[in-house]
Amino acid sequence: MLDPRDAEALAAALFLAAGAGEAAARLVAQHLVESDLLGLHSHGLLRVPQYLGEIASGEIDPAATPSIERSSATRAAVDGNRSFGQVAASFAADEACRTAREAEVVVVTVCRTGHAGRIGAYAERLARAGLVGIVACSGPRVGHRVAPFGAVEARLSTNPIAYAFPAPGGPIVADFSTSTVPEGVVRRLLDLGLPAPEETLHDPVGRPTTDPAALYGEPRGTILPLGGERFGHKGFALALLVEVLATLLAREETADATRFGNNLALVGIATDGGFEARAGRLAEYIRSARPADPARAVLMPGDPERLRAAAAPGVAVDGATWERLVEAARRAGVELPAPLPA
Repeated sequence: MLDPRDAEALAAALFLAAGAGEAAARLVAQHLVESDLLGLHSHGLLRVPQYLGEIASGEIDPAATPSIERSSATRAAVDGNRSFGQVAASFAADEACRTAREAEVVVVTVCRTGHAGRIGAYAERLARAGLVGIVACSGPRVGHRVAPFGAVEARLSTNPIAYAFPAPGGPIVADFSTSTVPEGVVRRLLDLGLPAPEETLHDPVGRPTTDPAALYGEPRGTILPLGGERFGHKGFALALLVEVLATLLAREETADATRFGNNLALVGIATDGGFEARAGRLAEYIRSARPADPARAVLMPGDPERLRAAAAPGVAVDGATWERLVEAARRAGVELPAPLPA
């Protein structure tokens, strides 16, 4: 367990040592630590060694900054120029917020950038600017681990989609993969030596498995679309929508083996002065439903994560991730923080 400030400082120091600028290093570090505090460990410090490896291989340029091409008053395309995904996605979100103030509806696509992390963060950014925000994220062919409904070969990434809207007390945020489970969750289960949930994975010949290692062997196993073997046609259809928004609208090809990192599409829709109050009444109405279990309140999307973050004593780091961070710090000459007392 690490103090959040120490965790941020460690991640930022590792990125600085790898060639990142101060602002980019801190932005990415804050994003990863916030994900851990929300309990979304698949997008937390677990990703630091991955990003360092992608910097070393040349996939990410830690000093790069994104650029923008505007085709109309409501449409823009961001080229990440191989920057950190969080840097390019934040740049795109800021651009969407600025544009939507005048145009009321804006679409911004992002390409040629690294793994963007928790995409709900960018939808929330739009919502805090008074917009209904929708964010879709696709991945490159090398990261395709999700089989189309009824198939045994992967053709898509986990293609998450997020949305957020303003409400009293803070935005309502939903963020989920269009697969049964995010790839990062499977990776973490493998590190922890734990099985994957049933009805989420298939081995390379299409048999159900709970072994996370099946996803990383050769030939690879696959993740099922959201809805699993019975209702996965719905998750598959959502995944295709994400692919259209984040890949095709960005003028890229799904099967292009030269793509890397993440593609994104951000949609911002302006709201009127009474929207937030109506959203508050919607949330109250939903939460007022009689729960199936009296001990568990009915929650809106994002509520579990906010409650978890409020109660978190620090940043939990699993053993495998800590070992990788220790090794990265040793190579970079970065001092490790002391863990919080148990």
